[in-house]
Amino acid sequence: MQARPTTLAEVAARADSLERFGRELADWLHTLRALGSRPALAGTIAEAPALLAGRFPDGKLADATLAAYADLLAARIDVAPPAWCFATERVAPEPWFASAGPRARIFALRDTPPAFKRRNLFSGAPDLPVRLRAGRPPVSIEQRRAKNAERQRRFQQRRRELVRRLSSR
Repeated sequence: MQARPTTLAEVAARADSLERFGRELADWLHTLRALGSRPALAGTIAEAPALLAGRFPDGKLADATLAAYADLLAARIDVAPPAWCFATERVAPEPWFASAGPRARIFALRDTPPAFKRRNLFSGAPDLPVRLRAGRPPVSIEQRRAKNAERQRRFQQRRRELVRRLSSR
């Protein structure tokens, strides 16, 4: 089983159809839930994804969606959006609405965030599960063990120095 994509570039690399693109994008959104620091979240959008326009039908829509999510995430975490998301090929060629009815379109025009409107994508508020957490970022068990071993080594070195000084008196 393949791990979830951690960047938008991985989402684009794995997408070979619009359906697969949607699944990979949903997996990327699940990945965001586990991240709680600005640098980690900014790292998920830093690399420019490959253009999908020639890879499958509606690839231009997928390109616009990637750019919109990158722009929206950057705004949510208060960092500058990556330059790649402002390329002209990352705008849908014609307005796209998530819902077909005229009433739903009116609500979509009103409720769509600017990051999506700039790319001709109109829907309700998109799901972006970002929650910055205060404090230190999570550290793996291997990193904690290595740091603890170093701390123990320094402590033992200080103790040996102390014993050596006391015994030389």
